[in-house]
Amino acid sequence: MSRRKVHQARRGWTPMARAEVVPLSADRIAAIEALGADTALLAELAAAEMWRNEHYLAVVTRREDGSVSELSIRRADRKAVHDWRDFQRIKSEVAGAEVEAFELYPAESRLMDTANQYMIWCLPPGETIPAGYMGPRNVMDANTVPGAVQRPLPEDWR
Repeated sequence: MSRRKVHQARRGWTPMARAEVVPLSADRIAAIEALGADTALLAELAAAEMWRNEHYLAVVTRREDGSVSELSIRRADRKAVHDWRDFQRIKSEVAGAEVEAFELYPAESRLMDTANQYMIWCLPPGETIPAGYMGPRNVMDANTVPGAVQRPLPEDWR
């Protein structure tokens, strides 16, 4: 077994759990304001929730009805690695299994790229994005389709 496969097998998954929010320091607030942040953004940051496990940290913003509107996800080690399956789990655990969400690759004029952090925007429960695969759930384990490359499914995805 390759070193990468051994790492993935040992890695496992611990569900995301609510974590204590560490308030922004005065220096951090000043630095954010110096970059052009307004009071609305600072208020949003102050009201956000934190969720984490041993691999990821997610800053969660909610709508007035309590549903999740935004997930800002980063790895705990701050490395620039994006794992779709992990992000799907985070979305399902924090926002809900049947909530649809999306990442946006914006016009360059609206680009926000300040850290190894990934933004996912969640639709209100019950709403769907009119794009994407419209069939029933379909996940494949490794070596299921000849010629396709896929890693093994975690036991709880089968």
